[in-house]
Amino acid sequence: MTTKPNRVEYVYRKHEIAAWREESLGGFDLLYYSIFRVSDGYECTSGFTYDESTPEVFAKLLEGRIDEELKDADPWGEASELI
Repeated sequence: MTTKPNRVEYVYRKHEIAAWREESLGGFDLLYYSIFRVSDGYECTSGFTYDESTPEVFAKLLEGRIDEELKDADPWGEASELI
């Protein structure tokens, strides 16, 4: 696990989770996040939120997202992207 002020990165169930807080160009304090699959670098999800959680707390929520996606027959909706 890599932790820097306002940033957390680690691997969970073969997915790299990153969450960090920084000021946007518009001056807003935003929480940015991403999930990448380690095996092939596939970007599963990424984005930003106005959520006031710490990056550590939000990363735990992303673990739940990974758990739910891996239960699905088509994790991350990849099959639908190929159509």
